[in-house]
Amino acid sequence: MKNRFKKWMSIKRHQNARGLLLIAIVLFNVGLWFISSLLAFFIAPDQYGNIVRALWESGITWMLEPGFYDPSVVPAIRIISIIVILISMITFTGGIIGYVGNLFSSIIDNAKRGKSNLYIYDHILILNWNYKALELIADYRYDDETTSVVILSSHDKEEIEDAITRKLYESKDGLKKKLDIIVRNGEVFSKADLMAVCVEDAKSIIILSDESSQHTEARKDMLAMKTLMLVSNMDLKRDQTILVEVKEQSSIKMIREYIAKNTKREHQILPILPDELMGRLIAQTLLMPDLNKVYHELLSFEGAEFYTVKDQDALSFMQSHNKAIPIYNHQDYLYVLSDHQTSINSTRDTPLSSYQHIEIKDLSRYHQKHIVIFGNNQKLEYILDSIKLYERENHTTIQTTLIESNDAQVIFETTNAIDKIDHILILSADHLNPEDYDSDVLVTLLMTQEIAKKHQAEIIIELLDPKHFDIAQSYNVKNTIISNEYISRLMTQLSKNRLLYDLFIDLLTYDEEDSKTETYEVYTYQAQDILNTQFPLRFQSRSELIYSIYMSGQQSYIVLGTIVNGKLDIYQGNLDETIPIIIQASDVLVMICK
Repeated sequence: MKNRFKKWMSIKRHQNARGLLLIAIVLFNVGLWFISSLLAFFIAPDQYGNIVRALWESGITWMLEPGFYDPSVVPAIRIISIIVILISMITFTGGIIGYVGNLFSSIIDNAKRGKSNLYIYDHILILNWNYKALELIADYRYDDETTSVVILSSHDKEEIEDAITRKLYESKDGLKKKLDIIVRNGEVFSKADLMAVCVEDAKSIIILSDESSQHTEARKDMLAMKTLMLVSNMDLKRDQTILVEVKEQSSIKMIREYIAKNTKREHQILPILPDELMGRLIAQTLLMPDLNKVYHELLSFEGAEFYTVKDQDALSFMQSHNKAIPIYNHQDYLYVLSDHQTSINSTRDTPLSSYQHIEIKDLSRYHQKHIVIFGNNQKLEYILDSIKLYERENHTTIQTTLIESNDAQVIFETTNAIDKIDHILILSADHLNPEDYDSDVLVTLLMTQEIAKKHQAEIIIELLDPKHFDIAQSYNVKNTIISNEYISRLMTQLSKNRLLYDLFIDLLTYDEEDSKTETYEVYTYQAQDILNTQFPLRFQSRSELIYSIYMSGQQSYIVLGTIVNGKLDIYQGNLDETIPIIIQASDVLVMICK
């Protein structure tokens, strides 16, 4: 019996030490109350009359009122009362206060460590942690619809909070609204931890890859996959979007063919391969450097954004709507560009009908180029593939020279044999620790300054850490591509509207050789390269310019804005507003076309 009791005590002490302590405090003081009251009654029965009265007028009074001392009772009872007062001050009053204080301290500690349950809904839930999360949070500050972001990760909570604080401090300029950010510590493939952050009530779920893990090639997406397997089988709403960042093309196939299909969430789960998307975006920027600033605005919540409109025809929409630019129809939706969701519904009294006819040049607008690429990373294969597709689609020649070494002698010997260099791309190395991000890029940048001057070539560099942007600017680098920032902006846009996924893939991907239909991409052209007309061209409004080129190009050329003297103007607001527009031959037109 004794051993069984000791075993029970041992188990309960480890299972619930706090509860066991509370029971012990209560039982001890109840026993103290009864024993002291009975002793008082037996010593002076005439003082109390009966045992019940003694219970309520002796022991309990001494315990609840430690300052109570009655000198009128017999000495023996006075001694008992003093003993009870002293013991109860320690075991009852002190014990209860200590217990409650410890309980409050535990509640505060759990909140600090991110262990308590949340009650929250319509939030952005980020599962796992890497440096892209900082850019996600920074961009969500400009989204009017997002008010709360919750992060669940096994990483140290205080380190994440410090990183977020530094990021928001560094990018505080232009802050539009306060964003509630909650960091929770836990396992992303634990159902209990997911329920504690209200996964089923989240507006969107973003599963990030684990960049700190040292997995083999075949297992580098294992954490993201395990998380998705659990999340996709929970009781999620059908309108929730699940974005999954992966590192391998094979992981995308597995997600689509097995996880998404088996859970019947094909329309909800969007696997994202950042290396491919960034490789294709870098290639486009390399071919047309002005696209860097264009994508920087189009993928941000600042300025104009892409939206979807159901059951609308592009031509009739352009003719009747004055605060949004239609892009093209896809399935049952029309993609449009506008400054706000509410602006999409704004219509003009009289639909557009007349326009200036302008002849559109054909393939003569594309020029041969020689590009030199320094460095090598996972994006390079997609960069080279995009360049080949661009050559085939636009019937031009892009000569590419690869230099993987940043040895000064190798760089000199290789570039010295090239007659003309149009663009120089410097890639950031993969698999570096965060403290070493971009060190190789900055070293190569120093070595290529004279080469760029000699050839009057434009330098384009890829950075992973935005903190190094100012260094690049000090070397007069006009086009700095911050990969983590771009990917995060893509994710924030898709977390709001997953229907934009097909649009982004189309815009970033040139047509494959066996493609049966031409898709749309973003281009920047000097006006003289694409418009066969006399300059300057004059328009009375932005809508007149957009509609004239749209109709002249058989509805295949959509003007989004202009770049004049290096200043980008993506059209938004009331496009019918009378603003005389003069297009010079050297002005750049930002267009989406086939």
